[in-house]
Amino acid sequence: MQPIDSGERFDQPGKIRTWWHPLLARLLDHALATGYRVLEEVLVGKLPLRLDILLIRREAGQISAARRQDVEILLPLLNRFTLIQFKGPTDALQRGDLAQLIGSAFQWHSQQLEPIPFGDISLVVLAPAVNEAVRQELQLFGCRIDAHEPGIFCVSGLPFAMRLVETDVMAERGQPILSLVSRVFLRAPERIIEQLTHTGHVDLLCYMWQQVQQFRKFGKGFAMQHKDSEYLDEVEAELRTAVLEAIPPEERLRGLLPEERLRGLPPNQRMRGVSFDELVLDLSEDQVVQLREALERRSGS
Repeated sequence: MQPIDSGERFDQPGKIRTWWHPLLARLLDHALATGYRVLEEVLVGKLPLRLDILLIRREAGQISAARRQDVEILLPLLNRFTLIQFKGPTDALQRGDLAQLIGSAFQWHSQQLEPIPFGDISLVVLAPAVNEAVRQELQLFGCRIDAHEPGIFCVSGLPFAMRLVETDVMAERGQPILSLVSRVFLRAPERIIEQLTHTGHVDLLCYMWQQVQQFRKFGKGFAMQHKDSEYLDEVEAELRTAVLEAIPPEERLRGLLPEERLRGLPPNQRMRGVSFDELVLDLSEDQVVQLREALERRSGS
C-alpha cells in the first residue's frame, strides 16, 4: 500500500477527516482508559467549533504494565491536560498547523471553569516527520526546536510545553500504537504486524482489527466523511491474517460443529477418519461424486 501525499489543506471548516483520527483515539483510549480520559474532538469555544485535536485528561487510576508497553514513549509526554494534533500517514505538517494548535489551546483554556495553570497543559504533535514547514513556522514564532531523542523534539518559547513526535521514527523504534498510524505501516503493514506479533502485542492488533471492522459496518456514510477509506480493506485483511495466525488451531476450531470444521477441505482430506454419512452432510452433488470415486479407487487398490 502506498500513501498519497496531498498538497490540499483539509483543515478548513467542512473538511473530510481521515479515518486515522478516530482510530488513533480508540487505540489510545484502549491503552489509557484506566488512568486517562481520551476525547476524540475538542470543543474550543461556545460556538460549535470542533477541531481534529485529541484531549487526554489525566484521571485517577493506574495503567497496567501491558497497556504501558503500548504507549511507552507517549506516557512521559502526557500532562494533566494534553492536547494532541495528529497528522495521519497520508498527511504532512503544513504552515499554519502549529498556529492552529496553539490558538486552540489558548481558546480551550479560556473556556474552562476552573483556573488551570499553563504548567498543567502540554501540546503534542504526532506526524510522520518534522519537516521544513513546521521549522519555519516555529522560527516565525520565535521558538526554538531541539532534538530530545530519536523522533522526539522539544519546542521552547511557548507558555505550554510542546513536543513533536515523528510517527515514522516511532515505527522503526517499535512503538506499538504509533507504529499502527505511521506511513511505515501503510507502506509495509506485514513488517509492522510481524514486529508487533513477535513482541507480544497480538491483543492490540486484535483490538485494531475490531475497530476497522466497526468502521466498515458504518458503510458509505463513513467512507464519504473520512478520506483514505480505500485503505480499510487492505488494512483489515492484513490484520485478520495476523490475528488468525496467532490463534492456536484448537482455539480457532472451538465451538464449531463437525461439518463446519470440515467445510473447505477437499474430499480426500475429509474422508480421513470420518464416515461417509458425516462427510456428505455439507457437500455439493459434484463433491459427493468426487468423494465416491475417491472411495472406490481406494477400495479397489
